[in-house]
Amino acid sequence: MAHALTSVWPEPRKPLPPRASRLDPYKVEIDRILREDLDAPRKQRHSTKRIAERIVAEHDASEISYSMCSAGCAPGRSATTT
Repeated sequence: MAHALTSVWPEPRKPLPPRASRLDPYKVEIDRILREDLDAPRKQRHSTKRIAERIVAEHDASEISYSMCSAGCAPGRSATTT
């Protein structure tokens, strides 16, 4: 209360902690697929669509969408290609 009386401006809001993604339990599997693709010829590597289909089929992950998988594959692709 004393701080409210000393300043008319409120304190800045505290940043919220990052939320967990529904893709988090499957990131290890996505990384494994991307690492295996490093040895495959370029035309035989998994596309993002195919990775999403495999996650849904193998793990019954109906809550995973293509766009979620695309966002989850992008960091893995850049890390494994460099």
